[in-house]
Amino acid sequence: MHIFVKAAELGSFAAMAEELRLSPQGVAKHVAWLEERLGARLLNRTTRRQSLTDIGRSYYERCKIVLAEVDAAESIALEMKATPSGTIRVNAPVTFDAYALALFITRYLDRYPETQIELALNDRMVDPIEEGFEVIVRIGELADSSMIAWPLGPIG
Repeated sequence: MHIFVKAAELGSFAAMAEELRLSPQGVAKHVAWLEERLGARLLNRTTRRQSLTDIGRSYYERCKIVLAEVDAAESIALEMKATPSGTIRVNAPVTFDAYALALFITRYLDRYPETQIELALNDRMVDPIEEGFEVIVRIGELADSSMIAWPLGPIG
């Protein structure tokens, strides 16, 4: 859709190819694939110019709306990634240094006031996926190699 919209706006595959650093043939293949998928010609093309068909014009207008929504969704995701918010579920053993954990949580909440911490203290091994924990603190070796671990410091 993006290639079709840009090609329609720029008026030529060559201009579109230059902007996206593709070959004009590559742009033509993208548009041809889209036309084949839709079962309709979107652009009338000659060696010197191109113009939208009636179907192409309607499709172009809807594509602009869809692509604007995609841009908005990506912006929201990037903004949310840049500024943490929401609830973070944390699980730690009862025997873990409660003072150090409280200090870390307090600093984190001061830095990211849009977040909340839900802390569960227990010594059993939890399933982060099944139980919905984003952070798990454990003492000892990591048994599941699909998890990501960061050492917090020596035990002692």
